[in-house]
Amino acid sequence: MNISRFQFYGVVVTPGAVLMALEIVSSRILAPHFGSSVYVWGSIIGVFLAAMSIGYLWGGRLADRRPNLATLGRLILGAALAQTVVLLAGSRVVAWIGGLTHGSPTGTLIATAVLFGPVTICLAAVSPYAVRLATRDLDLLGGTAGHLYALSTGGSLVGTLGATFVMIPRLDLESILRLLLAITAVTGIVALVSDVRQERLTLLLAVSLLLLALVPGTVTQEAGLELLADRMTPYQTLRVTESDGVRFLHSDGIVHAAVIVESREPWLVYPRLQSAALLLNPDLSSFLGLGMGGGSAGSYLKRRLPDLHIDYVDIDPAVPELARELMFFEEGDHSVVHIDDGRRFLTSQPATRWDYIYVDTYIGHSIPFHLSTVEFFSEIKAHLNPGGVLGINLISNLENPFAQGVLRSVHVVFKKLYLFSVPAGNYLLLATNLEEPPGQQQLLATARRLDPQYTFEPSLEKVAGLLRDVDLDLVDAPLLTDKFAPVNHLVRMDKNWDGGSENRPTGDGDL
Repeated sequence: MNISRFQFYGVVVTPGAVLMALEIVSSRILAPHFGSSVYVWGSIIGVFLAAMSIGYLWGGRLADRRPNLATLGRLILGAALAQTVVLLAGSRVVAWIGGLTHGSPTGTLIATAVLFGPVTICLAAVSPYAVRLATRDLDLLGGTAGHLYALSTGGSLVGTLGATFVMIPRLDLESILRLLLAITAVTGIVALVSDVRQERLTLLLAVSLLLLALVPGTVTQEAGLELLADRMTPYQTLRVTESDGVRFLHSDGIVHAAVIVESREPWLVYPRLQSAALLLNPDLSSFLGLGMGGGSAGSYLKRRLPDLHIDYVDIDPAVPELARELMFFEEGDHSVVHIDDGRRFLTSQPATRWDYIYVDTYIGHSIPFHLSTVEFFSEIKAHLNPGGVLGINLISNLENPFAQGVLRSVHVVFKKLYLFSVPAGNYLLLATNLEEPPGQQQLLATARRLDPQYTFEPSLEKVAGLLRDVDLDLVDAPLLTDKFAPVNHLVRMDKNWDGGSENRPTGDGDL
């Protein structure tokens, strides 16, 4: 049985579309355990290019030995089998390799090669194989090859744009993987029906894979954990879960916010430590949060300071949507959310000033480099009122080169730094340019004076007691600038850190 030219072109175009869609989507499988740094994208691009080269070589040689459409169908079926492994075991394989390699760049390269090398080789082999099948006259070989490669590249463009602008914003990861598997299986079936008698078993396998792709999957959940939302966005994978009366917002597998459902107060300690800004500026009237999470930090302050004006900036529209829908964030005249990159937002507001600017812009394990440089901190300084305070959630120990780089870079711009230690190993860094910055005894005196006015938990006095010495030798610490800020190379986040499962309020006496 022969297939039409239209069907043949479909067999040529579709693998390119699936291949590029997988390349885009692969970052979502890797992100929970390796982040979304330049190492991840470098590994993805490198592995796909290397596997495509192997596929082109293999496909060309195979076509010279067995130039028939049924063999091309088997190649596509091999790609479908490899995609099935990604669908059924991809997340577990990445988690296992991530654990073995501690999320290192080498581990990223290995995980990408193991999961996506085989499928890329099979899909890439289709183009040279199709050229061999379509060539009837060697005098027309160049034109035939150019025509087919143009079609294949067109398919690749459709796959890239479709995954980026259609699939990822609208579908969850498993649905995307099932859709791509179904497309590959159908393409394999179209090629295999050219020889039904000889390909009955392979056709049966291809149909079985198609049926597997079409059967809805079941979401596995940890015991006692209720899944309220699971959304894949162009920037990250977001999940909202609930357990034992606490609601969690996860970004690429890392807890970024947790709220006690009954009281709507932060379950984690570090959002509660935002009260420390009052020790440096007791008259806070405006707050800017770069990176929103669940909106816990600003909301916690506003419950005690009802006249506080809050601005939040987040690049991902899904974050404030989930914060409003499930994390009890309330937006109003004095609580405004802006969808923008944090640094771009600042440069677009040249005349606006705030009393407290808080930076918490982690996405999973990754850190946007342009939000950690001297130039960025200088931009923040220009947007602070006199006596204003910069706050940074620093998920790192002080021996970490990333932490030291941030401290040095902030200190270039701000005269005085204050570090407050937080359970689970991270720090709240405050910085100010006060002419006479207070010492710890003055902070304690301010805390005791303010405590009767508020209901902070922990109390301001307890928060002042968390102040740690920042008299570090930063001479050899890296200076982070727009020209050189390798933050994802410097950071060594504790891989057991999950956003603060041990970083929760347990009463003032335990802090």
